[in-house]
Amino acid sequence: AQRAAQGIAVNLNRLGEAILGEDEARARHAVYLRTLERPDIEAVSVKVSSIASQINLLAWSDTLDVLEARVGELYRAAMHHPIGGERARPKLVMLDMEEYRDLELTMALFERLMGRDDLLDARAGIVLQAYLPDTHATQWRLVTLARERVARGGRPIHVRLVKGANLAMERVDAAIHGWPQAPYKTKAEVDANYKRLVMFGMQHADVAHIGIASHN
Repeated sequence: AQRAAQGIAVNLNRLGEAILGEDEARARHAVYLRTLERPDIEAVSVKVSSIASQINLLAWSDTLDVLEARVGELYRAAMHHPIGGERARPKLVMLDMEEYRDLELTMALFERLMGRDDLLDARAGIVLQAYLPDTHATQWRLVTLARERVARGGRPIHVRLVKGANLAMERVDAAIHGWPQAPYKTKAEVDANYKRLVMFGMQHADVAHIGIASHN
């Protein structure tokens, strides 16, 4: 009832993340900055590929530098435009996931940003996809990161657990290149990994708040 009296909290995830150039990437980034100024938005979910046009895993450091600057600006906007009235808190910025190739880049970006002293008060989160076998090891890294961050006086992080929505695309990409498929091949394997992520997440929810989601 208290929540209903306050109104509905909105987590905005702008779809259609494919971009055609740097102008469009900067325009999308500007849209997120304006969104974070709105008093009715509590959280935004951002795919890094939608705010930078030149994501190149071979130019690892340069790509991370660009993404750190742009996502860092989003965190600062979220802190500058808090939500909650008398019990105001920064808005939540979630780093969403897409293709398997973006997992390590997104994780490295998140680790770099969460290590910054000027962002210790940011409400920050990341999405984990249960259909990827790598996810549990990534979750361990996140919990370690979160405990170190809280020990330094920072806020807990947020972790949203999902099944994964890009299986068809991953299958096609693997078939075209002759690679092994990145996600699990059966629903039973995905469900088992999802349960493992949830159970582990519950054990460490004091420093890594978890959100339970899915994909149908």
